[in-house]
Amino acid sequence: MRYLLTPFLLSFLLSAKVLDRIAIVVDNQVITETQLDEELHLTAFLNRQPVDTSADARRAAADRLVEQELIRREMRLSQYPPPSGDEVDELFDAQRQQSGSEALLEKALVEYGLNAGILRRHLAFQLMTLHFIDFRFRPDVQITDADVHHYYQRQVQTWKQSHTGPPPGIEESRASIEKALSGQRVDYALSSWLEETRKQVDIIYLDKGLE
Repeated sequence: MRYLLTPFLLSFLLSAKVLDRIAIVVDNQVITETQLDEELHLTAFLNRQPVDTSADARRAAADRLVEQELIRREMRLSQYPPPSGDEVDELFDAQRQQSGSEALLEKALVEYGLNAGILRRHLAFQLMTLHFIDFRFRPDVQITDADVHHYYQRQVQTWKQSHTGPPPGIEESRASIEKALSGQRVDYALSSWLEETRKQVDIIYLDKGLE
């Protein structure tokens, strides 16, 4: 959404001597060009792909950063606790194993213009976000027997297209079906919440190429 800058915020943006350019303002919280660049490099590193700095990639990264700030804002309001150091260590160790060794991980990070501190901070926020989404949205998800039955029937049709013999029974599949349905509904609830929250918060794009 587009909003007029408040006199205070306009004065700050015009007079502040900052080394980093401000790209977006979300409810008086700034997202800088450096954060945008970091998001592009982190995404490329985690996917083990070349860094994409195209206009479309920058807009997608900006959209992710806005959503992250909206979630961060909600977590601040609810005083949601951060993950434990052990939980972050576990995710970091997974990245180390994927790279082959700590030295190879460090080398890969340098190649992407990153470092271990940036990666750990990102993993900590990612983990905190996943926990918060479960806490905020999953309790409202209800899965009925009819939901399980309808999902199972669709899966049976898909099964028959690529398998021979009888498919797994519905009770045998129930746990995985309930998990899949629950995940879908949590994702939908999160998307709906983000859409509504965007309408209620001032989002100002100073870098017009990101709108």
